[in-house]
Amino acid sequence: MKKVVGFLATGTLVFSLSAGIFLNSTFASKDVQNKSIGEIIHPKYVESIVEKKEVAEIKAKYEAEIAEIEESLKAIRNGIKNLRKVNPVDEEAVEELKEQEKALHDKLKAKKDELHNVIEKVKMVVKYGEEAANEIEALKAGFKEEEKAIKEQIEAIKAQIRELKDAENVDEEAIAELKEEEKALHDELKEKRDAVNKKIERIKKVAKYGEDAVNEIEALKADFKEEEEAIKEQIEAIKAQIRELKDAENVDEEAIAELKEEEKALHDELKEKRDAMNKKIERIKLVGEFGEEAANEIEALKADFKEEEEAIKEQIEAIKAQIRELKDAENVDEEAIAELKEEEKALHDELKEKRDELHNKIDRIKLVAKYGEDVIAEIEEAYVAFGEKIAELEEQKEKVKEELKALRENKPVDKDAEKELKETEKSLNDQIKAEKEALEDKIEDIIYAAIIK
Repeated sequence: MKKVVGFLATGTLVFSLSAGIFLNSTFASKDVQNKSIGEIIHPKYVESIVEKKEVAEIKAKYEAEIAEIEESLKAIRNGIKNLRKVNPVDEEAVEELKEQEKALHDKLKAKKDELHNVIEKVKMVVKYGEEAANEIEALKAGFKEEEKAIKEQIEAIKAQIRELKDAENVDEEAIAELKEEEKALHDELKEKRDAVNKKIERIKKVAKYGEDAVNEIEALKADFKEEEEAIKEQIEAIKAQIRELKDAENVDEEAIAELKEEEKALHDELKEKRDAMNKKIERIKLVGEFGEEAANEIEALKADFKEEEEAIKEQIEAIKAQIRELKDAENVDEEAIAELKEEEKALHDELKEKRDELHNKIDRIKLVAKYGEDVIAEIEEAYVAFGEKIAELEEQKEKVKEELKALRENKPVDKDAEKELKETEKSLNDQIKAEKEALEDKIEDIIYAAIIK
């Protein structure tokens, strides 16, 4: 897993990491011990933990400064109000305080903007790592300067156009030239923006998969693009031949059919090449993000599932064929059809279970690859213990509910006993809530400790 990187003590982020999982905020209670790690932990959780902790620390620092400025603003505004209560009003003193108020207001806005920018930087570092965040920030700053310069040129051209239009003799040729210049600048700005966005996307991919993986992916895409262009040229040539044959006086249908077969074969070839490329890219990404061992495990699991899936689907098709035969018979055996439909349903359910099991195993492999077996096992153990505790509390709650129901059936209702049972029920609900919060805190601590060690 990627380790946290310390920032300098300049109000910037203390930790950075590659984000990966997000805890589901909705805790099930009765069957929670049966949940998989993939159901317990969801994408973005690590990101949210670090972001929350780091943002809280930064906010505390900035909010203290903001509160101080706001207090000073309040004092100045009160001073202005007090001055205006006295006749004659000392306008010079009021203006002086207004100047101070404006300066403090500007300072407050600047401080809030600074806080916002630091928080955005925190989020960027949490998501992509410190190095990537700095690169992205530098690119955006560089583009902002270029954008400002180009926009100034555009405004200058617009001013020239307005002047020419207001002249007694409008020089339409000069205006047209200036408009062309303006358009060229807009195009240049768009090109620069697109180039920056493309670079940023690459930086993000490198942060996620690694430089080597991104280079491999780019090389594969470049090679495929060449092959695709060559095949598409062949397809277009065939289409042109077909058009010629169709326009001929005597249409050679056999030749057209042959060419259409060739065209179809080229489309199939192109699809095969695209699928092969995508499969290679998927593996590169898996290896880049989770390591070769995890990628091999995932691919093996998928291959095994594919075999099982094919076998089950064959059984389903065989059952469907039997059902069709029975329905086409002179005397339809509805009972036999119903039994076969039950078998078919059972096979669909089995396939779904196997698919869910595959996804759960893959989720766990990915999490172990990122955060280690010990971390994931500790979370699973915490969740099982939580499930057992919640099941116990839920059982007690059900008993209390039954007692309440029985109590209320006897008239007149014993209000003291009812009150006591309701308090017990509330206490159990409070305990369940506390257990959920404790589990969430424990899992956060486990993950955070894994990140910073």
